[in-house]
Amino acid sequence: MKLSVCLYVEMEMVHLKEKTADVIRLTEEKIAEYIQSLSERGLCADSIQNYSATLKNLFLYLPKDKQINSRTAPEWALYLEKKGYGARTINARVSVLNSFLMYAGKREWQLCDFQRQPEDIQPELSRAEYRRLLNAARAMGRERVYLLIKTIGGAGVRMQELSQITVEAVREGTVLLSCHNQKRNLYMPAVLQKELLNFAKREGIQTGPLFVTRKGRPMSRSSVYHSINGISRDARVPEEKANPRCLWKMYQNTYTEIQLHFARIAEQTYERMLTEEQLALGWEEQALYDG
Repeated sequence: MKLSVCLYVEMEMVHLKEKTADVIRLTEEKIAEYIQSLSERGLCADSIQNYSATLKNLFLYLPKDKQINSRTAPEWALYLEKKGYGARTINARVSVLNSFLMYAGKREWQLCDFQRQPEDIQPELSRAEYRRLLNAARAMGRERVYLLIKTIGGAGVRMQELSQITVEAVREGTVLLSCHNQKRNLYMPAVLQKELLNFAKREGIQTGPLFVTRKGRPMSRSSVYHSINGISRDARVPEEKANPRCLWKMYQNTYTEIQLHFARIAEQTYERMLTEEQLALGWEEQALYDG
């Protein structure tokens, strides 16, 4: 039987009863220094924004002295649990604190190995459900949502990479994407390339990112999520499946299945070639012929 996050944290706190004078005082300057270090390490802008927001929430949670010690991580996790946050959200926030603690040289204060809850099991979006999302967006006249779904689920662009899908890159047909200090070339399918360029023309976007707000700024992570999730009902797709994460996972699964399919064809073709060579040049076949 799985432990709840609350019970798990309480068990962890049993081992941290001893009070210690060893503390770190969290300040806005220290947060800014840490965020700058993330930027220098090449972390994506969306991730940096998430880290910054989480640490600011932690700052507001801390008492007036703003001190962090060996009990902060489990106590904060317990506080979030009592506030009604789910395991996934708690894990994400504690992970940010864990990262900051490592940066501050206090790895021993980290809270690790949370029990995974049922909600942490990511549901899988089927190809049929993906098509229903596209169909619903098209029927509702939501072209930008339609293209978001297709860019993530069809072309395999990660959420963190959306701001790199520019008019110039789409026009080239091959997009150089960078995420988590890693670079990759993404081939833009011709059908999607045409739809994206037509969209840019209708929206008057001549240069820069394609998925932007009315003020011309790249869409935030939450805006992308809510845009896609907002059509789930009309698409007859469960809300928990209508999100960028499930679209990306569906893309990966589809691409992997295609690769395996062609790998099997290659193996079968090679096997046939070896069989034909064996019939013509095999040692045993030649011995039988000579006999």
